[in-house]
Amino acid sequence: MNFQLKTFVFQWLIVFALLGVLFIPFSFRYLSFQTDVSQYLFKDILVVLADLCNLKIVNPEISSDATTMYLLFFVMLFFALIITGTLSFFSFWKIHQDKILKTIQLILTFYLALVLLKYGFDKIFKAQFYLPEPNTLFTPLGMLEKDILFWSTMGTSRSYNIFMGLMEVVPAMFLLYHKTRNLGLFITLGVLINVVCVNFSFDISVKLFSSFLLLITLVLLAPNLKTFLRLFIQSKVSQLKVLSGKNIIQKSTIRISIKTILILFFLIESFYPYWQMGNFNDDKMPRNYLHGAYEVTEVIASNPQINLPLIKRVFIHRSNYFIFQYEDDSMEDYHLEISQTHQTFTLTNYDSEKIVLKYQYNSNNKTLQLTSFELGIEIHTQTIDWKSLPLLQPLFHWTVDEI
Repeated sequence: MNFQLKTFVFQWLIVFALLGVLFIPFSFRYLSFQTDVSQYLFKDILVVLADLCNLKIVNPEISSDATTMYLLFFVMLFFALIITGTLSFFSFWKIHQDKILKTIQLILTFYLALVLLKYGFDKIFKAQFYLPEPNTLFTPLGMLEKDILFWSTMGTSRSYNIFMGLMEVVPAMFLLYHKTRNLGLFITLGVLINVVCVNFSFDISVKLFSSFLLLITLVLLAPNLKTFLRLFIQSKVSQLKVLSGKNIIQKSTIRISIKTILILFFLIESFYPYWQMGNFNDDKMPRNYLHGAYEVTEVIASNPQINLPLIKRVFIHRSNYFIFQYEDDSMEDYHLEISQTHQTFTLTNYDSEKIVLKYQYNSNNKTLQLTSFELGIEIHTQTIDWKSLPLLQPLFHWTVDEI
């Protein structure tokens, strides 16, 4: 590949990465308009493209690993190609090309730092890999999908979550300072290679976005690629190129002010919600007072001719779901609304059909009784102490003799 082609490809990827930063929907807490803007600009185009390509779209919203997200990436690659090719005809680009590219690289660096900080604090405070829900704990291992299995396994260890979180927060901090920026990128490369491999290996639906972050990292490392190769292959030490805002904004007061504002925003976006709620360990956050697992002890039908379902357990999920577990270990979930005033559960299935259950909870003997007058059945259950399961115990052994 000749020098001109290498330069064009590099610039194309830089422009593509910038478009991705602007338009790939990300779960910002305080910049939610970014998703709205992307939906407004691209949704109709993507639906038309999907129709032309005979691709199935279940939901036209642009979301993680959806068909619309893949199409958005292809659209941005195409736009980036057009933009990069067009820029070469403008004298302004020829004069200021180096400065513009460095500005975009700096934007990409700070974006990478923001994403790492957000995901890092999500892990440290157990908001990403949360404690497994009771219904997951009572699902036979072989019936779990790989992504749920991975998520649940990670959620059982707070110490490993803190470690994983620090492995993202620390390089993010390095990225914010020009003298440690290359070290931060090098650590980020290792972190993101692992993340991408996990997402593909366990079929976790953030494959496309994590690959995009890895691409940004590789693009930012590209100017120093030869230097790294000389160091690791030939053991030759040479000076690394350092990306610094000093080369873009000369006045230190303006530069420091912009950087301070950005860092404050990053902390507000990634850390402030936890500080605001006082939630520094999601495992200890209060759940619904009926949250948990219940063993079915008896099902009574008012009409003997009713074909009673063979219900083994019921679960109340923290995210307001009511779940039945049947004798064959299959599960059926409903959206749950609880009225403590009327002591009723309103269950809504995916067809918007509702079932109202009257409930009685005895806190002394830990029993929950559910009654459906409409269906003519009464379900008696006993609370299960799911937190005492072996998987959730803080066990540690230095030697196998202790096991």
